[in-house]
Amino acid sequence: MNCEISETRMRILQLLKMRSSMTISQLTDALHISQMGVRQHLAILEAEGLVAHYQEKQGRGRPPHVYQLTDEANGLFPTTYANFAVELMHEVAKFNGPGFINKVFRGRMKSQLETYQQRLEGKTLSDRVKELARIRDEEGYMARFEEDSDDYVLIEHNCPIAVIAQEYPHVCEIELALFRQSLGAKIVREEHLMQGSHRCCYRIPKSTE
Repeated sequence: MNCEISETRMRILQLLKMRSSMTISQLTDALHISQMGVRQHLAILEAEGLVAHYQEKQGRGRPPHVYQLTDEANGLFPTTYANFAVELMHEVAKFNGPGFINKVFRGRMKSQLETYQQRLEGKTLSDRVKELARIRDEEGYMARFEEDSDDYVLIEHNCPIAVIAQEYPHVCEIELALFRQSLGAKIVREEHLMQGSHRCCYRIPKSTE
């Protein structure tokens, strides 16, 4: 996806966010530009995976195309979920003590470990790391797999729980333990988003195969 979205295309995304779905005619009226211009912007947004369309069935005549945001586009808009989660944890800690939060994280890790191991079972180390990257990508971490002559590398470009990790950094150590137990291998975190890097980077030596 293009990291730079023009002002007009961003306005289209905002309109679709607010109104759920719109036709080309409705967008033309709202934006005060030509239908041709609207079509061109929509074509770019569709190519980038930010909008999708369907044909609305009606009476006579050609059914109009109705445009909606994709799940990927919805992710462009800020939410307060993470802040809400942190505030909720603060309240829980008031009644149960700060150690209870770590118990919650460890309980979550146990559930994740069961899910991860089911998907990694029976695979070589290389395929386990690749599958782990797929899992983490599905979970919103923008993860990918790489390798060099000595190591397999797991890279995460995003952290959906960054706000929580800033408040409760122990969750990052629990995640590292989750990776080690899931892969059954040595793993070293070389770069860390919470320590100022633009990504988290993990190395898994091939020698631990």
